Amino acid sequence: MGKDLMCRRKRLKRNHHEEIFKKTRANVQFEDLPGDLLSTVLSKLPLKDAVRTGVLSSKWKDMWKVCPKLKFDRGIVSGANMFEGQQYTQKFINSVKAVMQQRQSKVVEELQIKFEVDSSLVGHIDSWVDFAVSSRVKNLALDLSPIKFLGQNQYRFPFKLLDGSYISRLQHIQLSYTSFELAPQFSGFPNLRALDLHYICVTRHVLQDMLSNCINLERLSLVRCHLNDELKVARPLSNLLYLCVAHCDITRIELNAIKLRTFIFYGVLHPIDLGHTPELKDTSLQLLCSITFEHAFTALANVLPSVQNLIFRAYVSLKTPLMENLCKFSRLKSLQLWLSIPNYGEDDNIVSLSSILRAAPLTEKLEIHFRTLWAITCWGLGSVKRLPRCPRNYMKNVHITGYMGSVGELELLLHIVENAAALEENEEQLRESVVKLLKGIAGEVYMSRHGWRVGVKRLENGS
Repeated sequence: MGKDLMCRRKRLKRNHHEEIFKKTRANVQFEDLPGDLLSTVLSKLPLKDAVRTGVLSSKWKDMWKVCPKLKFDRGIVSGANMFEGQQYTQKFINSVKAVMQQRQSKVVEELQIKFEVDSSLVGHIDSWVDFAVSSRVKNLALDLSPIKFLGQNQYRFPFKLLDGSYISRLQHIQLSYTSFELAPQFSGFPNLRALDLHYICVTRHVLQDMLSNCINLERLSLVRCHLNDELKVARPLSNLLYLCVAHCDITRIELNAIKLRTFIFYGVLHPIDLGHTPELKDTSLQLLCSITFEHAFTALANVLPSVQNLIFRAYVSLKTPLMENLCKFSRLKSLQLWLSIPNYGEDDNIVSLSSILRAAPLTEKLEIHFRTLWAITCWGLGSVKRLPRCPRNYMKNVHITGYMGSVGELELLLHIVENAAALEENEEQLRESVVKLLKGIAGEVYMSRHGWRVGVKRLENGS
């Protein structure tokens, strides 16, 4: 009786689970997906793959035609690697034309075209821009690298084709390898949020007029835009959050971006004035010229006093002694220095870098990466100087690489370790690590109550 009851319970339990499984099993097919969700999925696929989804369901056959994003690049041409030169160009043009005819009179949110061009294709590109206007495209990206060379062969973007209502609709423009002039009646892009200009041939006055009339701009990227002149934006860019200026021949930058949060700069350090930037959080700078450390950080402290995270790369000269009156970085918390030292003999003055720590008292994280362009033939000998104490009450993390074994490097390291109050509980461990490190690169290290000495072979008692 008991065994029968247990068997029945097991059967009931098994049947119960089987019934639940049958009831909860989903019988959903891909073709049952809501149209808006399917449209989102298709927008993530390359256009060629989006078209191919039509074989999965008869309901999907024309679904790609309402996909809000169109991206044309080499992948649009089947077997692109089998074609070269004019044959590939013609197949690309035919593919773009066929898709655009299918999408005629339908709204397209985003249009991206990446293609190598020459002057014979101007008519085709103009027709693509005309399609963007008629389709009310919000995000327009044209990457039109010339087949032969830069310069006069660049495509001239036809702003004259943009009517007033379409200009008001544009939110993102990305132009690469083009040139342009503004139409006489140009009154600005009132809703433009992002502007990316790469390898653009444009005059100072045209670019200034354009930026001065983009009052809602949030992102601006200028890459290899050679003005050979200064850039001054007359009206405040009150909504600008992100600014990148890379490899541009611009002799001066002057604009007002009170909400700026990210600033990226690669190039020669010319005068920069960003106005009052209290919300600036992240800055990355790579200076493509040799510069004294004092000059660089005096200029940067004036331009970026409120920056919180700073990455700095440069060839720096360390001839200048300790700087006493360096301007303050009042909110700097994280500092990365990537320093190439081009001049022989300046390594003993590396300790002058401690000036930046006095100028940034709230720094919590410090990274210094050294790269010397010469070999140290004789490691520093003699007594290691001790700088006056300057407590770093917030310093929590220190990471330094590229040591060659000079006295200046040791002086800087010891100054940081001995003054980092937040690291005091690990001071003995840090000192042991310093000794271990320097024994590997500088021969012997000796520490006594009188101080530190470093040598190559044998050390005498410190005094």
